[in-house]
Amino acid sequence: MALNLQSILETLTAHSITEHPFLSLYLNWHPDGNGRRQETMQALTQELDMIAERVKERDHGLDSFNADRERIMTYVDTEAPPDATTLAIFACNADDVWMTLPLQVPVENQIVEDRYPHVFNLARMIDDYETYAVVLADAQESRILVISLNAAEQVAETEAAEEIKHFQSGGPDQMIFQRRTDNLIKAHTKDIGQELARIIKRYDVQHVIVAGNDSTKGIVLENLPDQIKEKLVDYVKLDIQSNLQSIMEVIDPMMRDVEHKQEADDVAQMEGEVARNGLGVAGVSDTAMALSKGQVMTLIMHQNFNAVGGECPNCGTIRAGLRDKCPYDGAELQQADLRELFTTRAVQQGSAIQVVEASEYLDQHEGVGALLRYRDDVATNPPA
Repeated sequence: MALNLQSILETLTAHSITEHPFLSLYLNWHPDGNGRRQETMQALTQELDMIAERVKERDHGLDSFNADRERIMTYVDTEAPPDATTLAIFACNADDVWMTLPLQVPVENQIVEDRYPHVFNLARMIDDYETYAVVLADAQESRILVISLNAAEQVAETEAAEEIKHFQSGGPDQMIFQRRTDNLIKAHTKDIGQELARIIKRYDVQHVIVAGNDSTKGIVLENLPDQIKEKLVDYVKLDIQSNLQSIMEVIDPMMRDVEHKQEADDVAQMEGEVARNGLGVAGVSDTAMALSKGQVMTLIMHQNFNAVGGECPNCGTIRAGLRDKCPYDGAELQQADLRELFTTRAVQQGSAIQVVEASEYLDQHEGVGALLRYRDDVATNPPA
């Protein structure tokens, strides 16, 4: 739970473009039925062989690449955690870069050599696997788990000040006993809320799911602080002693639904802003220009977005397509993978990144667009 992927992403995107080989690897580290990773290891070896041939044709960089290759193979052979689902590795020996990230998020193999780190996959993980707090509570006790990047950890537990007992006889004694029981539960719920507020702040929790039985649902939800209710996804029926697998089976579809709704909402907002010529753009050229000007509040990309363009090494202008010269200062444009360049520029500008699994609107607009902080070409239309 100590891994701060957003901070790592910011560190990587702050790295200057290098003339040396910069390796970005995303490896599917989940073993096959025989407990081996033969397919991944074959892909790794073959891709590194092809990169080596390309680097040999240049007049520099081979020593740095060979050092990185040796270190990578040592890591995957002897050091990589066997319980990881994915390994992300970033390496450039000449620039003293070496970073390994064992993760629980599934990913397809990708092995890239470029002048800069390829970080789209990291940005997508942050978007798709937001941090959740799951509270399993009954009248007597609670367990609080944090789920981040598909990995779960119990981080706290609470218990009522006294044992909650059941009183069977009726009359005034029953009423007095029930009031006392209700007060104990309310006090315990307050303790849960305070502990949860601390956890939300510490772990930057975006969403909360509360699980328990029907008998305590009303009093638990009623006594949660408003700032926690704002993050509440749902209350689900689940035994407080449920194991991790059972918990994940119940809440994983809920987390996916939340993400898909966020994707749909962002695309719908962008479509509306584009239609009224407001704070939105769609298509590669307009998005490239908005990123060049620092206008982007939220970059929205289809998961399969793919485009080639150029970046001016002097003024930083991004241009769609294969062009020779920057239109502003005449410098020679450096060819770039626009999915990676858009992602890097968005992180550098503090923009949010939304990666969308499916969208007809994005399909019709080259797979990319953005919500803007401001426009400088036309006056922004006021809301209807």
